[in-house]
Amino acid sequence: MKHRRSSFSGAAVTAFAVAVALMLAGCSAKRGWFGRSSEEPPPPAISEEGLAGKPSIEQFEETGTVATGGTYEDIHFAFDSDRLDASAMEAVRANAGLLQANPSARVEIEGHCDERGSSEYNLALGSRRARAVRDALVGMGISADRLTTVSYGEELPLCKEATESCWAQNRRAHLVEVSQ
Repeated sequence: MKHRRSSFSGAAVTAFAVAVALMLAGCSAKRGWFGRSSEEPPPPAISEEGLAGKPSIEQFEETGTVATGGTYEDIHFAFDSDRLDASAMEAVRANAGLLQANPSARVEIEGHCDERGSSEYNLALGSRRARAVRDALVGMGISADRLTTVSYGEELPLCKEATESCWAQNRRAHLVEVSQ
């Protein structure tokens, strides 16, 4: 009885199997910016609790500029972070003092990011930044029903230059007083 040889050598079959396994492994978990899984729940469309008057977006649409200054101090974040460092906590405490002095004030906390990263990633990061500030304010005695959060991601930059100092200005939470 004659044995037939396959047209594929053992090495070719092994190489093909390895290539298929690598392709399938690459499809198993899509990764977003900074290695985060895209399986994470998508960020809210823009807001968790509603736009509550849309102060920054309305000004941007009307004038092409973003609000700066104002009553409340901006809270700045490190690159790819929603952690409130010592400097950020000082700003949060100052804002908590203003809110305690004006118990009828309601604010929208806007989360912003620099342009690096995908739009989806930056919306999620901006949302986490706004929630971090909200949680800190609640921890300082401000009622949660006076606070709403929204993420604009990278969409409303204060500075549009591609420099580290400009990007640092854009990584912020901005508080805007809204009508009741």
